[in-house]
Amino acid sequence: MKIGYMGIPGSFSEVAAKELAKNNNLEQVEYVPLVCAANILAELKKGTIALGVLGVENSTAGPVSEFVEAFGNVEYDHIDTYVLPIHHCLFKLSADTPMEHLTEVASHPQALAQTTGTRAANWPQLTEKDIDDTAIGAEWLAKGTLPDTTAVICSRIAGDSWGLDLIAENIEDSSTNRTTFWLLKL
Repeated sequence: MKIGYMGIPGSFSEVAAKELAKNNNLEQVEYVPLVCAANILAELKKGTIALGVLGVENSTAGPVSEFVEAFGNVEYDHIDTYVLPIHHCLFKLSADTPMEHLTEVASHPQALAQTTGTRAANWPQLTEKDIDDTAIGAEWLAKGTLPDTTAVICSRIAGDSWGLDLIAENIEDSSTNRTTFWLLKL
């Protein structure tokens, strides 16, 4: 069975997809990283995936707008819910990259919204850059798609897996930051 999820390996959605599959006793699952809600909807409609896992709401930043936009007028079956505590980290390319060299921070709009206060207090010089996924930011920084003047907000798993240098962890504005994920099908 194929389950599509928002993001790529190392994303919070991948963690939620694996937990939802386990909680629903789904076996022989192939996890398909589809980056965004619109891609999940397209693959569900084509029948290339059986189920989708999507972030629908965050306790700090509210509804996930890409879910609302993609699925707002679509009939689907909501199968299960998983609430995941979200702990964001800030990474730079390497230990050799001085902090004063950084000019922007890139991440998914939800992660940016969940860390606004912490970033304003600690790194006010960093401008925001919206990207499709937190884990993609880690990949892009490691591969040079994003310049070394960029820091990224992502999970510890994503940053470590791409060999990035940790600046700070638990940078979410609320210690009780959580995202609600749904397992659904059309």
